[in-house]
Amino acid sequence: MKSSKKAWPIIYVQIVGANLWKEARGVAHLISDVVGGAIKRVHDEPVHGQMLLKVHIGEPKCVTRMRPEYVIGSANFLRDNGAKGIVAGDTTVVYTGLRGHSENTSTDCSRYLQLAQEHGWSKRDEAGMPFVVLDRPATARQGEFEFDEEQRHIKVSGVKHYRDFRIAGGFAAADFVINHAHMTLHGLAGFAGSVKSIAMGCSGLTGKLQMHKSLLPKFDRELCTCCRECVESCPEGALQLEEGAHFPHVDPDLCIGCGECEAVCHGNQRAVVMEGKQITDWERGGETLPVRMADYAIGLMNGRWNNVVHVLHMYAITNRCDCVNTRQKPLLEHDLGFLIGKNPFAVDRLAAHMLVDALGKEGHVTGKSCLESIETTTEYVHETYGILSEAPVEKISLS
Repeated sequence: MKSSKKAWPIIYVQIVGANLWKEARGVAHLISDVVGGAIKRVHDEPVHGQMLLKVHIGEPKCVTRMRPEYVIGSANFLRDNGAKGIVAGDTTVVYTGLRGHSENTSTDCSRYLQLAQEHGWSKRDEAGMPFVVLDRPATARQGEFEFDEEQRHIKVSGVKHYRDFRIAGGFAAADFVINHAHMTLHGLAGFAGSVKSIAMGCSGLTGKLQMHKSLLPKFDRELCTCCRECVESCPEGALQLEEGAHFPHVDPDLCIGCGECEAVCHGNQRAVVMEGKQITDWERGGETLPVRMADYAIGLMNGRWNNVVHVLHMYAITNRCDCVNTRQKPLLEHDLGFLIGKNPFAVDRLAAHMLVDALGKEGHVTGKSCLESIETTTEYVHETYGILSEAPVEKISLS
């Protein structure tokens, strides 16, 4: 994680007096070109291989979502640097709906792809590039963007809460990523931005369940030898082996669903497996979700810090995230613009402070939980990993 400790600069593309969600397509394209130029200032190196623009298409009723016109400059940057196979993409979600994991099977993702097209994410629409579902290989593009795994199991040492990570197959197959995230507030995490886009948006189904603390260990009475290895290895002290018991007891309030107990179970006994077929309590562990997402993002970014650029869209900012299938009203009268950088924690921290400042100027009291969440996360990653969350900022102002 050495490269994560660099103080990479952040480019702020400030849009003065504009409503970025409602801007005409031609104006949006011009702004997007400026964003593409800012990406070049952040990553002025050649790119090779499979190119992914990680995006979020929003739910059917979400009208305050990311606009595809604003990613075209990113695609132009990649083409100017020699890239050929460029796609936009996102993963399925755990809950039900047109983007749901269960509604989009390994052979039929028509619901997701149809919604993507309706929202402008296709080669024939505003985005001007194919859209793939990153945990559904059936949507891969032969000769453009190929992958054959729904999720890949990787092990990363040195991450506090997790050792095993499940990464979406399409994200794993990408050689270079531009992570486009749309900033919102979030009911559980407080803030949704670049870190959440990587952690939740680029993980497989099992990874999403891990972060939502919906995975709990289940012990096989016949296979467990009561060796206490899992009890002693549990990072949260959530397992207890009482005298006379045939297997450990798990405290669901303490368990973070990290899977360490499964990982240390001796040999091939499989005396413990992590289970969590569906999320039944979204509030469980909400107070630690930002830290768990931070750890998961660090695991997924392992070895990739120099090959991922984060672009945070700061317009049509709402009180709840774009995964909510309702119409929402933007919190701010004036949009903030875009932040571009290589450190997602620094990008999110700057964005949160800008948002809270803007909310205060417009007379809003919303935003306290957002700032608390960000400060908790940035303090955690600095103390635990030495990751810097402050960076020099260069401003490009457009009016």
